[in-house]
Amino acid sequence: MSKKSVRVAATAAVCNNAAMEIVFGDSDKVANQAFDDAMDDVLILQTLRYVNPRQPLPKSDQWYTEILPSLDEIRFRHFIRVSRKDFAFIMQQIQDHACFKGPNSTQQLSIAKQLAITLYKLGIDGSGSSICNVAAFFGVGDGGTVMKVICRVLTAILAKEKEWIFWPNCDERKRIRYFMSDKLPGCIGYIDGSHITLDEAPVDDPESYFNRKQNYAIQLQAVCDNDKRIRNLTVGYPGSVHDARVFANSSIATSHNYFDEGEWIAGDSAYANTKFLVTPFKSNTAGVDDQRRKQFNRYFSGFRVNIECCFGSLKEIFQSLKGLRVRVDKKNGHRLACNWITACCVFI
Repeated sequence: MSKKSVRVAATAAVCNNAAMEIVFGDSDKVANQAFDDAMDDVLILQTLRYVNPRQPLPKSDQWYTEILPSLDEIRFRHFIRVSRKDFAFIMQQIQDHACFKGPNSTQQLSIAKQLAITLYKLGIDGSGSSICNVAAFFGVGDGGTVMKVICRVLTAILAKEKEWIFWPNCDERKRIRYFMSDKLPGCIGYIDGSHITLDEAPVDDPESYFNRKQNYAIQLQAVCDNDKRIRNLTVGYPGSVHDARVFANSSIATSHNYFDEGEWIAGDSAYANTKFLVTPFKSNTAGVDDQRRKQFNRYFSGFRVNIECCFGSLKEIFQSLKGLRVRVDKKNGHRLACNWITACCVFI
């Protein structure tokens, strides 16, 4: 029981006793003494954090030190979500970040263990992803250690974001255009938005996060290439914001440095048709008969499905994105949620 709960219950009980003595007492002296005794009891109980003493969490890192290293590659990826080779590469990339070298860095867990905890937490959803379960799994404290580790690793990962998610340069775009010349001439990527569902309603302005699917969510907009590799990312708009508005305010729409003449990306009908963004024919499009419209849209969707597959892989590997268990508020919860989503996209 929390300190607040103890305080409320105790205050109600002792004040009730004081009131009874005042009512049935035979003098002002009895009433004053009962009130003083009640206040003394309240002050004593306010010093208690818990009615029952809190027991320390038994810790054992046997699973991490003995079981995990002995797992085959498939089972290792099941728990850590990346291969051993990729795990070693990621650790090499982030190990020199300043967040691992502060004045208290000697008290931190090893970087490998911090990365393993973070990847494990990003990769599971539901009740199994609770802080207590993760802490017990890795033999660490559940009083905030897990979230400190995750925030630290996310900070290091996001420092490398631009090195891992970047727009193809001129030469690479030429190669993509050559590959697509007999398919969708000029197409260099595919864009769409995806809602990252929140496990609980945000603390501040929850209405803006409520989307058309009756869920609380944060918007993720991404552009991928033919290899389903994410090349551009916009994260953070509330779920009620339309895809077209997210695109209109994103860097890819406001900057002229992404496309050469004749280059474009493919999107769905939620977007407006522009010089650099091509969408399927709408049902009320004039000048195109129904048969040709359906034929083009079917052919067009066969390529645009790449971005849908990209989102599917992202949420299958990092299953925490199926129901993000982050308390979103204006202070830091929204930023943590955005960092969480972005890091998953970087890992993919």
